[in-house]
Amino acid sequence: MITRDPVFQVNACLWLVAKPSPAKDGKRPYYDLGYRLRSLGAPLAFKEELRPKLAKSSLGAKPPEPDVLIHHIASGDHLVMECKASSFSSASSTAGQARKLLIACADADSAVGVAGEAFVIYVIPIEDCQLQMATLAELTTELNSKEFPTAPYGTLGLQVDDEGLWADLSINTQTTKEHVADVVGRTLVMPQSGGDFRPLYFIPYDPAAADNQDEEELRYCHKLLVERFYTGAVQEIGTADVPDCLVIRADDLLRKATYGISDKWVAKELATLKARLIQGMWRILNKKSLKGKVDATGSRVEIRLGSEDDRQAAIDLLLKANTEQLALNNASPQTEIDAPK
Repeated sequence: MITRDPVFQVNACLWLVAKPSPAKDGKRPYYDLGYRLRSLGAPLAFKEELRPKLAKSSLGAKPPEPDVLIHHIASGDHLVMECKASSFSSASSTAGQARKLLIACADADSAVGVAGEAFVIYVIPIEDCQLQMATLAELTTELNSKEFPTAPYGTLGLQVDDEGLWADLSINTQTTKEHVADVVGRTLVMPQSGGDFRPLYFIPYDPAAADNQDEEELRYCHKLLVERFYTGAVQEIGTADVPDCLVIRADDLLRKATYGISDKWVAKELATLKARLIQGMWRILNKKSLKGKVDATGSRVEIRLGSEDDRQAAIDLLLKANTEQLALNNASPQTEIDAPK
C-alpha cells in the first residue's frame, strides 16, 4: 500500500507546505496559514537539565532525528513529523524514539531553538491512527509517571480515494491557536491524476528510507533521482562556455533534483549518496573521445571540454546512460546508483 511507503509519506508532508500545492477549492490550509518546511532529518536537542537523567535511563541522551520539521513562522510553533509504515505498541523498539520525541518536544525552545510549541505528529496510513494515538497516550502517561515532561502529540493519517490523496491531522488536545485548529482535520494534498495518487516527488529518493521500501517502489525512486541528476548535468554542460574546465558539483545537481529542498536536508547518508552518483557519472563520461578528460574527486566531477565536439560527446553519453538507467528494471537499487553503465 502506497500510504505505507516512507518516501511517499515524506513527500505528502512536503506538499502540505508547498506553494504550488493544488488544494481543493483554491485553499492551501498549511501554506496559506504560514507553515513552511524547516528541515528534513535534523536532530533535535534535549533541555539541558534532562540530559543527565536521560543518560542514566534506558533511552540514552542521543537526540531524536524526526523526518520532517514544519515551522509556523509567525508563532514559532512546529509540527515535528515522523513517518512510519504502521502504528506500533509501547513495547515496540520503535517506541523508544517516540519517547524521546515526546520528551524533547516538551520544550520547543531547546528542541528546535525557537520559542513556541512543538507537536509530535506521526505520519501513518489513516487506518492505523486510532491505535497510534492510543500508544502515544500510553507513552505519555508512562513518561509523566517518571517525571519527564511531554509534548502534545497527534497523527497525520494518509488516505487515497477517488478524489486523490488526503491528510487528516488529529491532535490530543484542544487548542485556542487558530493556526493549529484550522489545520486539524482533512486536507486534500493532491487530486487524483491519471490513476496515480503519487504527488510529484520533491525528494525522489531517500537513502535513509531505502530499507523500508518495497522493491518496486525503490526502483521507481532510484530512477527518478538518476534521471533528474543526469538532466541537471546535461543542462550545465549545455550552457558551458567552451573551451572550459567545467566543474559539476553533486550539491548543485541534488538541489536541482529536489527543487531546492536538499538545502534543508540533513541526513548523514547524503554524503555517501552524492559521492556514488558522481563516481557513476565519471565512469559514464570517461569514455571514447573524453577518455582522460574527466576527473572525479569526492562529490565533484571536472570535465575538460576542449571543443563543441567534446560538449556534444558528454551530452550524448549522459543522455544514453539515463535511458539505460530507466530500463534497468531488474538491477538492484544499489547497483543502479553505484555503477551505472
